[in-house]
Amino acid sequence: MKYSDLISFNPIEDVIQLTTADDANRAKEYVKSYVMSDTMAANLKSPVLDQLQMDEVVDNKGVLVVGNYGTGKSHLMSVISSIAKDADNLQYLQNKNFAKEMECIAGKFEVLRIEIGGVTMSLREILFGFIEDDFAARGIDFEVPDFDTVRDNKKLIRDMMMAFSAKYPDKGYLIVVDEFLSYLTSRDERQIVLDLEFFRALGEMCSKSKLRVIFGVQEKIFDNPRFSFVSDTLKHVSDRFTQIVITKEATSYVVSERILKKTPEQKALIRKHLEKFSMLYTGMSSRMDEFVDLFPIHPSYIDVFNKIYLIENRHILKNISMTIRDIFNRDVPENEPGIISFDNYWPAIKSNGLLKSDVTINRVVTASGQLEDIINRAFPKAAYKPLAIKIRAQRPAFFAEH
Repeated sequence: MKYSDLISFNPIEDVIQLTTADDANRAKEYVKSYVMSDTMAANLKSPVLDQLQMDEVVDNKGVLVVGNYGTGKSHLMSVISSIAKDADNLQYLQNKNFAKEMECIAGKFEVLRIEIGGVTMSLREILFGFIEDDFAARGIDFEVPDFDTVRDNKKLIRDMMMAFSAKYPDKGYLIVVDEFLSYLTSRDERQIVLDLEFFRALGEMCSKSKLRVIFGVQEKIFDNPRFSFVSDTLKHVSDRFTQIVITKEATSYVVSERILKKTPEQKALIRKHLEKFSMLYTGMSSRMDEFVDLFPIHPSYIDVFNKIYLIENRHILKNISMTIRDIFNRDVPENEPGIISFDNYWPAIKSNGLLKSDVTINRVVTASGQLEDIINRAFPKAAYKPLAIKIRAQRPAFFAEH
């Protein structure tokens, strides 16, 4: 029996860039391919959809979508903005509960998608530069003033929205920005204070106009120690923004329902195979459904991979896809579970020469290599040597957590 007999493999190998959803056909495909649990759909209502809607008078806030690299953050923002722009995309959503909740914003917005690269401009200059270009393309007459003469950010945003509403009286203006945290970490202390003050003004104007904003960030910024020097400013910002965090459980659902989807018959075969080894794995019996759903990925794989701080682009879904592709046509071993655990990623860390510039990493890689040499030369029982090498690989993988 091969792995290909047990899973319906649908790899995720392309990292979605937010701005590619500007293409209508690409946007439709993103909506079609997005997988979401009912729990995730319910969690999106209050912090996201209730803030974006314009039908009820509420104290609308800006939205932060928080998730590590590769967890589907950009995909989610692409889906929300694509439906907000074109209600026809609603029909392509797989999760019908989410589709029902999305009706309140479907087709009610004009959308501007922005990715912030390695630039030195202020956040205000960046956003209004994109807005000015977008308005020019739409035929909206609006000239951004000299920023040195601007005394009130909220008035600037209000004037911008008045110009927008003159052309689109029945529409809202949704601005979606990705890679926000990467931009903030490149700024010095004074610049960050000014950026966050403008950021707060954007969130506040969501309650006073038809402007709506979504920012994608890699981690929660309000309790990030790197920004402790602007803690007072962040408190004010947090009052004007809500957060939705893409959790480990949400990522696991995407893995099980898209990359590693299985029929009931395939799940039955996997369960029968794993039950032979359940006494060897702590917690396998009580979590058998989870082991079956994610097979052949160990349930802890995603959690550990998220903690590997040294891998900047932690493309979890892409990495799992590549891992499964390598074993897809292999036989499932009869004398072991055939589960892929986090030690599988150790060779990638060990072979990455760029990481050796980190003293801590270099020391661990060197020590691990010495231990592997000892095992290869002097391990007393040759039959157990592969298992000894595997155990040796599991210990260094934990250095990412410390």
